[in-house]
Amino acid sequence: KYIEDKYFIALADHIQEILKDKNIDVADLAAAANLDRRQIYRLLNKENIPKLSTLIRISLAAGIEPQQLFALKFDFDNY
Repeated sequence: KYIEDKYFIALADHIQEILKDKNIDVADLAAAANLDRRQIYRLLNKENIPKLSTLIRISLAAGIEPQQLFALKFDFDNY
């Protein structure tokens, strides 16, 4: 089952871009955030909507401020 909330789909895409740009492996991110890597994969594969606390942990583990995680350009037409 995939999530249908378009903002979270855009957020998952944005997180993937950050990880790619910073060359961060999902397993490394999960370890740094003290999360199960399956939880990260479910988010990136748009299978679940994470809690705010999870997103904050992900942002800090990726070395970015939480507000940067949410500073995405939301294209209403695309999503």
